[in-house]
Amino acid sequence: MTHTRSATLHPHPTTWLTAYLLINAVGSSLPVLLNVAWPAAIDARLFVTVALASQLILALAVCCLPGWLLGNIKPLRALALPSVVTLTTLWWIVLLIDARVFHQFGFHLNGLVIGLLLSGRLLEQLGLTTVSCLAAGAVLAGMATLQLLFARWLQRQSIAALPRARWLLVLLPLLPITQGLAIWYDARSRADAMTGLRPIPWLHTATARRHLARLGWAQEDGMERQLAGKPSSNSDMHYPHQPLQCSAERPMNVLMIVVDSLRHDMLTPAQMPNASRFAEQGWQAEQHYSTGNNTMHGLFGLFYGLPALHTNTMIHHRRGPELLRQLDKRGYQFHLYGGASLQGARMDRAVFAQVTAPLHTAPSDVAQDLRDRYVVNKLSAALHEQPADTPFFGFMLLDSAHVPYAVPADADHRFLPQARSGDHLKTHRGTDPAPLFNRYRNAVLKADTLIGQLLQALDDSGRGDDTVVIITSDHGESFNDLGQNDWGHNGNFSDVQTRVPMAIRWPGRAAATEPAITSHMDIAPTLLRHLLACSNPPSDHSAGLDLFGPLPPMRPLLVESWTQRAVRVGPRALLVRPYGIEVRDADYRQIPDTTSTAAVTAAIIDQMQLLQPISRPSP
Repeated sequence: MTHTRSATLHPHPTTWLTAYLLINAVGSSLPVLLNVAWPAAIDARLFVTVALASQLILALAVCCLPGWLLGNIKPLRALALPSVVTLTTLWWIVLLIDARVFHQFGFHLNGLVIGLLLSGRLLEQLGLTTVSCLAAGAVLAGMATLQLLFARWLQRQSIAALPRARWLLVLLPLLPITQGLAIWYDARSRADAMTGLRPIPWLHTATARRHLARLGWAQEDGMERQLAGKPSSNSDMHYPHQPLQCSAERPMNVLMIVVDSLRHDMLTPAQMPNASRFAEQGWQAEQHYSTGNNTMHGLFGLFYGLPALHTNTMIHHRRGPELLRQLDKRGYQFHLYGGASLQGARMDRAVFAQVTAPLHTAPSDVAQDLRDRYVVNKLSAALHEQPADTPFFGFMLLDSAHVPYAVPADADHRFLPQARSGDHLKTHRGTDPAPLFNRYRNAVLKADTLIGQLLQALDDSGRGDDTVVIITSDHGESFNDLGQNDWGHNGNFSDVQTRVPMAIRWPGRAAATEPAITSHMDIAPTLLRHLLACSNPPSDHSAGLDLFGPLPPMRPLLVESWTQRAVRVGPRALLVRPYGIEVRDADYRQIPDTTSTAAVTAAIIDQMQLLQPISRPSP
């Protein structure tokens, strides 16, 4: 009697676990399906469907496996259901977060995102309040309760009404089928099929192009394979290739102002009167590109003069940029300020890794919409106190134009109607972008006011005539400009996310406009040559060019996101995938294009090998 009662309370998991797994797998496919852009070809659609089913069933099987094992040990059978419910609820939580991250940014949860979530920085950047976090906690508690009730309901059902465990054997072939199809589509350069897999979280597919090429079933392309690979992070890093020879006797100061998330089309008299007036009086680039579509990779290229794919290598070696090393060597005093923490984009581990000066930001009790004003006031005061006989390097990162587009109540709200704070979290394909874009424009206008204040403080300090001033951004910002549900940044490599303003006021140089393609990588070599009189060719330490020398009208530029990279060639973006290269036009639509691929890949491979030893002929 006792044995029968125990079996009723805690039935063997095989009687209900299969149904629980399959139904959860079907349900968890819904958030992923919302992000899937289905290929046009029927076979590619079937491939994506099979891959999605196999990935989700595998994930749920992992969640249910501990419960199945516990259920086979009679003394521990009571723990089977709590184990399954707990792990499945955690899977749902991670899946929903990942679906939201992919929807917003175009990539899956990875180590960097998890670190930002755990530190709270990502929540702050997303504009999540304490109330919304508490609401999320309530939803998660409700989700766990529903999972528990659902599992107990299944336990009470008739065994005959539930699918048997052997049905899972029918699904096992989905895993090898997915991998086999991935190998085939990769070998056949079926970018449409492979691209369809991107929204499926943490799906890793095999490749065998080299072996199939030996059989004559695929064409081997070594350049594409090298492009898709990660740069070497060996300890033998050669940066710079030759020691810099610099001879400036009394170099000028430098003030660099970076407005986070500033699009290239914002530099107009109506939108940014102060910055626009500044640009008209100095040197400005018409087609300037960041080295990334996010802060970390954009600022990396700006300081190092290198493509941002080398970011992790520099972080691994804790090696700062040669530009700042040379400035420090010549006794520059550093003033480093940010409306957002300068540690959030790993600047403390890369750009400022070898700088001993403090990284200033606003205290935590300063409201988000007032942080930029706080640090501008602090830097303005520091400029007034700067000794006249000591050169300085000033850096200001204004956070106003970054989400959630913080605009103080007393600021100019010129662009209406304006979205409310937090509305950037509610965007979807059908969202009218105008109110949110107006909020962003008001935030940019506020940043421009602070730029004017900072420039005035520089002039009032008496250092305006011997200071090189640079105004730019780390990346752009999308408001569904492409009609592809593109919002924010780090989602694509289009002009709206990678093209930014670049304006320089250099005492003694006449105003000029540069029509050629320019890059963030050009700033460091330009400063080293014309500020510090370094005689080395830029290739000794950079992939950039001298902005004041002859520039080619067109050049390939490597751009980076947290999980992807691409090559910008004029209006085209060549997305570097493990299975090949996708070409996108100016509207970011995939197009068939194979022109100049060899020249582009060769140029980019050179950039990828910048930190490797230079092969020199034997004497």
